[in-house]
Amino acid sequence: MDAVTAGAPARTTGREPRNVRGSDGYGEDFYTAAVGAWGETDEQDVLQPVAALVDEGLVDPDRIALTGYSYGGYLTCWLSARSDLFAAVVPGGVLVDLRSMAGTSEDGHLIAGHEIGDPQRMTELSPLSHADAVRAPTLILHGAADDTCPVGQAEQWFHALRTRDVPVRMVLYPGGSHLFLLDGRPSHREDYSRRLVEWVTTHADR
Repeated sequence: MDAVTAGAPARTTGREPRNVRGSDGYGEDFYTAAVGAWGETDEQDVLQPVAALVDEGLVDPDRIALTGYSYGGYLTCWLSARSDLFAAVVPGGVLVDLRSMAGTSEDGHLIAGHEIGDPQRMTELSPLSHADAVRAPTLILHGAADDTCPVGQAEQWFHALRTRDVPVRMVLYPGGSHLFLLDGRPSHREDYSRRLVEWVTTHADR
């Protein structure tokens, strides 16, 4: 729990922003806070509220699951390496190696230049650089024809966890673009949801 409770747990009074930094609607500084600091800046926006709920007895600390897609998939992988809080993890449309992303994603050069900048930071902010710390059972769900977060990102994460004996599975959806959850085959969208629920139920219902 150390990584979760570092600093005072977040308390809300009804006035503080509840979204993670990088979200709009709370001013320019909040919106740009994660530029050059993916994961580092916004991780506590997720971890501290969860820690507060655990501290207040509202959440069972042994049954917490984490999921996210696209940047949420990146943050899910990042957080699973930064905290042992999670009993089950399901990242989708993942991004784990910012250096290889820069040369393979259709938006890679823009992300690398405008969101990260320093090449050294691309290594430091890549979940792949911290894979040794991952322990949570992980289900990776990814479109096989994703040009935004290329399928190699999912494959790298799968390989990194498997070689470290982390329980991991990967599902690739044939022809699935980055937006297949919105406009892909209904059978793929249904399968994604079903697998997510089954994974979380199996590993968090302990």
